[in-house]
Amino acid sequence: MRSKTRSIIATIFVLLTLWTFRKYFFSDVGRRNLRQDSAKPGWIKPRYYKKNDAVEILVNKIESDHSSVPYGYHDLPFVCPPSEGKKPLHLSLNEIISGDRKWESDYNLRFGVDVECERLCDRKTQPDALKKADALIRKGYNAQWLIDSDMPAATTFIQARSGKKFYSEGFPIGTLDPNTDKTYLHNHVMLVIRFHSADINKHTIVGFEVYPKSTSDHHCPGSSKDYSHYEIKPDETEVTFIPFTYSVYWREEFHNDWSRRWTFFMALDKSNTFKWLSLANSIIVLTVMTSIVAFAIAKIRGNRSIRSVASSWTSHPAHFLSLLNLSTAMGVQFLLSFFGALVISCSLSKLHDIINGVVFSALIFFIMGAYASSFLGTLLAPEARATLSVSVLCGCALPGMTLIVLIILNSIVWAKEGTDHIPFESIVVIATCYFVICGPISICGGLTARKMRTGARKVSDISSSLNFLLAMNYESKETDKSLILKPVPKILSNPVLFQLICGAPPFLIIWFEVSTVYNSVWSKTTDFVSLYGVLLANIATFCITIIEVSLVACYLLIFYGQTGDSSSSRRIQNGGVKNNKQTFISILKQRPSAAGLMKLVKMAIHFTATQLELLCSSWRWKCFLAGSSVAWYLELFSLYYLVFVLRLRDFSSVLLFMCYTGLFNFMCWCAFGALGYLSCLWLLNYISGLRKAR
Repeated sequence: MRSKTRSIIATIFVLLTLWTFRKYFFSDVGRRNLRQDSAKPGWIKPRYYKKNDAVEILVNKIESDHSSVPYGYHDLPFVCPPSEGKKPLHLSLNEIISGDRKWESDYNLRFGVDVECERLCDRKTQPDALKKADALIRKGYNAQWLIDSDMPAATTFIQARSGKKFYSEGFPIGTLDPNTDKTYLHNHVMLVIRFHSADINKHTIVGFEVYPKSTSDHHCPGSSKDYSHYEIKPDETEVTFIPFTYSVYWREEFHNDWSRRWTFFMALDKSNTFKWLSLANSIIVLTVMTSIVAFAIAKIRGNRSIRSVASSWTSHPAHFLSLLNLSTAMGVQFLLSFFGALVISCSLSKLHDIINGVVFSALIFFIMGAYASSFLGTLLAPEARATLSVSVLCGCALPGMTLIVLIILNSIVWAKEGTDHIPFESIVVIATCYFVICGPISICGGLTARKMRTGARKVSDISSSLNFLLAMNYESKETDKSLILKPVPKILSNPVLFQLICGAPPFLIIWFEVSTVYNSVWSKTTDFVSLYGVLLANIATFCITIIEVSLVACYLLIFYGQTGDSSSSRRIQNGGVKNNKQTFISILKQRPSAAGLMKLVKMAIHFTATQLELLCSSWRWKCFLAGSSVAWYLELFSLYYLVFVLRLRDFSSVLLFMCYTGLFNFMCWCAFGALGYLSCLWLLNYISGLRKAR
């Protein structure tokens, strides 16, 4: 009871903390107050410029509301390519998923220095490139540029009634004349950069307006309207040279400072086009799975033999138990840390900054993740192995692994690209601090678990949540053959087929969710509450579906009386490993040859397969794999997204995408497996309590 009381108090504390900072996410008043309060700036600091400082423009991508496929701007065959020495910027996973392709450009800007007309290049264009330009213009593609690292280029609009100005991200790459059905390429841009002066030689960029125009030659039109346009001729058979020019004007903004630089973007009325159909589909899948779980529990309550089989599972052998407990602990830590990261993501989406209250709320989730992982890792381990070293390992494994991956990626990309535009530095510092803090927190979690285990042994309570765990005999090697009630179907015995079937229902939910969220990220037409509200609702239904799929799988294993110790697993235990070791030593003693190498490879493959079969024969691992199986679908979807949607070409983006998504999907594998395994332990404890009560 005391542990439940502590859990309730901790939950109330977290809810009160989130309620305290709710106004910063869902209130316009809170947002205005935050931006008007210059005494309490966020974590993102402005970059100050002085007269004649170099200002860099980044070309990013082109995208359209009528197509879900973005293209890199620098890859377009009809625009000026980046000159030698210009390199791509390294992207975060969110930027890669959004289709970003940030490259340094050849636009030469000096702060405060107006440029009346500057010639960029004469693009040598092939006939196929003209056809592609014509097709992209007809689809309404807009170019996305950036200045000052994150300020997007914008098209300016004036509201008819109020006369107020607001921005729309991007600018069209060309225009289509509906009367003549001809397309015209925008080969000249007038850049109006708005800045705010905080002090002498201390200026910040607060606006980036782009006014594209189409000109037939290299002369800049300026404010004149008497000039001919550059028409795209898709039937052209000869090589064409397209002139590209630009002009730059700097204008001071007196009313909006750097903290309110997003005001004009937020004035744009977002259409609530988010598809709530995805949530309805998720609820349908959830309802079906809930009905199946209710039926399974009703069968368990009325079937004595099923209760006997479930209770006998306490004496089944535990293969690779330490790995299972570590994966479960890492999964729980990732789940809680994910919500902390989601809080920060919400702050960046809503406020374009990270305030102290957001950091405090996210820190609570991170600390809870480290504490819960060490607590569970110690509680699930056999009493003889529940040491403080195990607690520290369970609490520090996830941040340690993440830190190592980031350092390796940072080193590889830096060596390949040789550029100082590496955004990993702050991430590595934060991960290092988190890794150091996790140590003491893990010790506290481990001590609490050991104390809870000792207290539970002194109290005999049928309804205790630890009855099944405390009754486990992890060292048992004997299995009762009489418990095999029915032949186990192939769905349960084949690990590949088992995971494919178990992962399908959750993936139906995540498929609708991922598709809807990605489209909303591309089009930027979804308001904050709709996007994150439906996202949280889908995450909740997704997790519940994973739990219910795992419960159904556990029920089927109980129903067919699977002992969790197949004949192949007994063969491996009774000499298979020893024989493989002897064969391996004999091959090494022989003279090196191609035949010996092939034999060694075959033996390694066979040994790996038998070890996987041994792992999947345990009911513990099958319950874990039932929940984690959807992660394999996510990995396949990531590869599909990389090949058919993003179509990345540069080395750094492909490497980062594959490594980031691989790391993320591995964490999802641990998290969803932990949900499945812990829910099955709850079911077995519930069945054990029913048997003792009767």
